[in-house]
Amino acid sequence: MLYGVGLGPGDKKLLTLRAVEIIKEVDEVIVPGKMAYELIKDIREPRIVEFPMGKSEEVARSLAREISERDDDTAFCCIGDPIFYSTFHHIVEELLAINPEAEVEVIPGVSSINSALAKTRTFINNSMLLTTQDFFDVDVAVVLKAKRSKEVVEKLKERGFNEFILIERMFMDGEKVYESIPNRADYFSVLIAKK
Repeated sequence: MLYGVGLGPGDKKLLTLRAVEIIKEVDEVIVPGKMAYELIKDIREPRIVEFPMGKSEEVARSLAREISERDDDTAFCCIGDPIFYSTFHHIVEELLAINPEAEVEVIPGVSSINSALAKTRTFINNSMLLTTQDFFDVDVAVVLKAKRSKEVVEKLKERGFNEFILIERMFMDGEKVYESIPNRADYFSVLIAKK
Protein backbone atom coordinates (compact mmCIF):
# COMPACT_ATOMS: atom_id res chain seq x y z
CA MET A 1 0.00 0.00 0.00
CA LEU A 2 1.21 3.48 -0.85
CA TYR A 3 -0.01 6.26 1.41
CA GLY A 4 0.17 9.92 0.47
CA VAL A 5 0.33 11.72 3.79
CA GLY A 6 -0.34 15.44 4.07
CA LEU A 7 1.82 17.16 6.67
CA GLY A 8 -0.01 20.48 6.71
CA PRO A 9 1.41 23.98 6.22
CA GLY A 10 4.62 23.56 8.21
CA ASP A 11 3.62 23.52 11.88
CA LYS A 12 4.08 20.15 13.66
CA LYS A 13 1.00 20.90 15.77
CA LEU A 14 -1.14 20.82 12.62
CA LEU A 15 -0.30 17.21 11.74
CA THR A 16 -3.45 15.11 11.87
CA LEU A 17 -3.75 12.15 14.22
CA ARG A 18 -4.21 9.87 11.20
CA ALA A 19 -1.00 11.21 9.62
CA VAL A 20 0.98 10.45 12.79
CA GLU A 21 -0.60 7.00 13.02
CA ILE A 22 0.36 6.10 9.44
CA ILE A 23 3.89 7.48 9.83
CA LYS A 24 4.39 5.24 12.88
CA GLU A 25 2.84 2.11 11.32
CA VAL A 26 4.25 1.82 7.78
CA ASP A 27 7.39 -0.04 6.79
CA GLU A 28 9.05 3.00 5.21
CA VAL A 29 8.51 6.76 5.25
CA ILE A 30 9.73 8.92 2.36
CA VAL A 31 9.78 12.73 2.22
CA PRO A 32 10.57 14.99 -0.75
CA GLY A 33 12.86 17.39 1.10
CA LYS A 34 14.26 18.91 4.26
CA MET A 35 11.12 20.81 5.30
CA ALA A 36 9.00 17.63 5.36
CA TYR A 37 11.88 15.83 7.07
CA GLU A 38 11.97 18.39 9.88
CA LEU A 39 8.24 18.01 10.50
CA ILE A 40 8.33 14.27 11.15
CA LYS A 41 11.88 13.40 12.22
CA ASP A 42 10.77 13.27 15.88
CA ILE A 43 8.03 10.76 15.02
CA ARG A 44 10.02 8.61 12.64
CA GLU A 45 13.29 8.90 10.71
CA PRO A 46 12.26 9.25 7.05
CA ARG A 47 14.26 8.77 3.88
CA ILE A 48 14.70 11.97 1.86
CA VAL A 49 14.19 11.61 -1.89
CA GLU A 50 15.02 14.85 -3.69
CA PHE A 51 12.98 15.93 -6.72
CA PRO A 52 15.35 18.32 -8.57
CA MET A 53 13.92 20.70 -11.18
CA GLY A 54 13.85 19.08 -14.60
CA LYS A 55 14.28 15.58 -13.20
CA SER A 56 11.19 15.19 -11.01
CA GLU A 57 9.38 12.94 -13.53
CA GLU A 58 12.41 10.69 -13.71
CA VAL A 59 12.62 10.51 -9.89
CA ALA A 60 8.86 9.83 -9.60
CA ARG A 61 9.14 7.02 -12.16
CA SER A 62 12.09 5.46 -10.36
CA LEU A 63 10.39 5.69 -6.97
CA ALA A 64 7.16 4.21 -8.35
CA ARG A 65 9.11 1.30 -9.82
CA GLU A 66 10.80 0.70 -6.48
CA ILE A 67 7.46 0.79 -4.60
CA SER A 68 5.81 -1.55 -7.12
CA GLU A 69 8.52 -4.17 -6.60
CA ARG A 70 8.06 -4.25 -2.82
CA ASP A 71 5.34 -5.93 -0.81
CA ASP A 72 5.11 -3.52 2.11
CA ASP A 73 3.52 -0.26 3.17
CA THR A 74 5.15 3.03 2.26
CA ALA A 75 4.16 6.56 3.26
CA PHE A 76 5.13 9.45 1.02
CA CYS A 77 4.79 12.49 3.28
CA CYS A 78 4.54 15.95 1.78
CA ILE A 79 3.91 19.50 2.93
CA GLY A 80 0.27 20.61 2.73
CA ASP A 81 -2.19 18.14 1.30
CA PRO A 82 -1.20 15.41 -1.22
CA ILE A 83 -4.10 16.35 -3.52
CA PHE A 84 -3.10 19.99 -4.10
CA TYR A 85 -0.16 20.47 -6.50
CA SER A 86 1.86 17.66 -4.99
CA THR A 87 4.71 15.49 -6.18
CA PHE A 88 2.67 12.58 -4.84
CA HIS A 89 0.34 12.87 -7.84
CA HIS A 90 3.21 12.04 -10.21
CA ILE A 91 4.29 9.04 -8.14
CA VAL A 92 0.72 7.69 -8.16
CA GLU A 93 0.42 8.13 -11.95
CA GLU A 94 3.68 6.27 -12.50
CA LEU A 95 2.77 3.54 -10.00
CA LEU A 96 -0.64 2.94 -11.58
CA ALA A 97 0.96 2.82 -15.03
CA ILE A 98 3.19 0.00 -13.77
CA ASN A 99 0.48 -1.72 -11.74
CA PRO A 100 -3.14 -0.56 -12.24
CA GLU A 101 -4.15 -2.68 -9.21
CA ALA A 102 -1.75 -0.93 -6.82
CA GLU A 103 -3.37 0.20 -3.58
CA VAL A 104 -3.14 3.93 -2.86
CA GLU A 105 -4.66 5.88 0.00
CA VAL A 106 -4.50 9.62 0.56
CA ILE A 107 -4.35 10.94 4.12
CA PRO A 108 -5.42 14.57 3.81
CA GLY A 109 -3.46 17.28 5.52
CA VAL A 110 -4.33 20.81 6.50
CA SER A 111 -3.98 22.62 3.19
CA SER A 112 -2.44 26.04 2.57
CA ILE A 113 -5.90 27.14 1.46
CA ASN A 114 -7.48 26.40 4.83
CA SER A 115 -4.44 27.78 6.62
CA ALA A 116 -4.41 31.08 4.72
CA LEU A 117 -8.15 31.59 5.27
CA ALA A 118 -7.79 30.80 8.99
CA LYS A 119 -4.72 33.02 9.41
CA THR A 120 -6.55 35.98 7.86
CA ARG A 121 -9.90 35.18 9.53
CA THR A 122 -11.53 35.05 6.10
CA PHE A 123 -14.84 33.25 6.49
CA ILE A 124 -16.51 31.66 3.48
CA ASN A 125 -20.28 32.03 3.55
CA ASN A 126 -21.03 32.27 -0.15
CA SER A 127 -19.21 31.20 -3.29
CA MET A 128 -15.44 31.08 -3.49
CA LEU A 129 -13.14 30.71 -6.48
CA LEU A 130 -10.01 28.67 -5.85
CA THR A 131 -7.60 28.62 -8.75
CA THR A 132 -4.06 29.21 -9.92
CA GLN A 133 -2.95 32.21 -11.95
CA ASP A 134 -4.56 30.84 -15.11
CA PHE A 135 -8.07 30.99 -13.67
CA PHE A 136 -9.85 30.91 -17.04
CA ASP A 137 -8.62 27.36 -17.65
CA VAL A 138 -10.39 25.55 -14.81
CA ASP A 139 -10.41 21.76 -15.16
CA VAL A 140 -11.82 20.75 -11.75
CA ALA A 141 -14.77 22.27 -9.90
CA VAL A 142 -15.67 21.48 -6.29
CA VAL A 143 -19.14 22.40 -5.10
CA LEU A 144 -19.89 22.28 -1.39
CA LYS A 145 -23.38 21.74 -0.02
CA ALA A 146 -24.63 20.50 -3.41
CA LYS A 147 -28.14 19.74 -2.13
CA ARG A 148 -29.74 20.20 -5.58
CA SER A 149 -27.05 18.00 -7.07
CA LYS A 150 -28.66 17.17 -10.43
CA GLU A 151 -29.32 20.87 -11.07
CA VAL A 152 -25.69 21.71 -10.22
CA VAL A 153 -24.46 18.99 -12.60
CA GLU A 154 -26.54 20.44 -15.46
CA LYS A 155 -25.01 23.89 -14.90
CA LEU A 156 -21.52 22.43 -14.82
CA LYS A 157 -22.15 20.49 -18.05
CA GLU A 158 -22.89 23.84 -19.73
CA ARG A 159 -19.36 24.90 -18.72
CA GLY A 160 -17.74 21.81 -20.26
CA PHE A 161 -17.52 19.50 -17.26
CA ASN A 162 -18.33 15.87 -17.99
CA GLU A 163 -17.19 13.70 -15.05
CA PHE A 164 -18.97 13.94 -11.70
CA ILE A 165 -18.61 12.35 -8.28
CA LEU A 166 -20.81 13.21 -5.32
CA ILE A 167 -19.80 12.42 -1.74
CA GLU A 168 -22.37 12.67 1.03
CA ARG A 169 -21.50 12.73 4.75
CA MET A 170 -17.77 12.24 4.10
CA PHE A 171 -16.00 10.55 7.04
CA MET A 172 -19.35 10.40 8.91
CA ASP A 173 -21.84 7.62 9.54
CA GLY A 174 -23.80 6.98 6.36
CA GLU A 175 -21.05 8.11 3.98
CA LYS A 176 -22.02 7.54 0.32
CA VAL A 177 -20.14 8.07 -2.93
CA TYR A 178 -22.16 8.45 -6.14
CA GLU A 179 -20.98 8.39 -9.73
CA SER A 180 -24.59 8.39 -10.90
CA ILE A 181 -25.73 11.69 -9.42
CA PRO A 182 -29.07 11.73 -7.54
CA ASN A 183 -31.54 14.61 -7.86
CA ARG A 184 -30.99 15.75 -4.28
CA ALA A 185 -28.17 15.31 -1.80
CA ASP A 186 -27.49 15.73 1.89
CA TYR A 187 -26.49 19.14 3.27
CA PHE A 188 -23.09 17.59 4.02
CA SER A 189 -22.23 16.93 0.39
CA VAL A 190 -19.35 17.68 -1.93
CA LEU A 191 -19.65 17.44 -5.71
CA ILE A 192 -16.45 17.09 -7.75
CA ALA A 193 -16.62 17.84 -11.46
CA LYS A 194 -13.83 17.28 -14.00
CA LYS A 195 -13.43 18.18 -17.66
